Amino acid sequence: MLYDTSLNFIRATAEEYGASRVLLFGSCLTMSEGEAGDIDLAVGGLSSDDYHDFWDRLLWADELNGKTVDVIRIEDNGFLVPIVLDRGVEIYVAERSKTVTLGCV
Repeated sequence: MLYDTSLNFIRATAEEYGASRVLLFGSCLTMSEGEAGDIDLAVGGLSSDDYHDFWDRLLWADELNGKTVDVIRIEDNGFLVPIVLDRGVEIYVAERSKTVTLGCV
């Protein structure tokens, strides 16, 4: 699993870029971050441009201890997406704004 510092950094970056959710998959699910070869993430809710900026921000981040980061975009529906949605672990979900319904009197 990811170190707390890495997890917090990924969550903060997801919020900064406006992602709706981030899932962790791959070797970090069964190994510690230190033992895993890389960090595999799936992100939802980002435009193509924001996705590339998000990935670039994570790829060069000192906060991730020099780990390579691979990111797939859920909306692209690549061959890995069904597997990630089935086996991945959600590590970030954007807070949804609450809808207030006003009643008539």
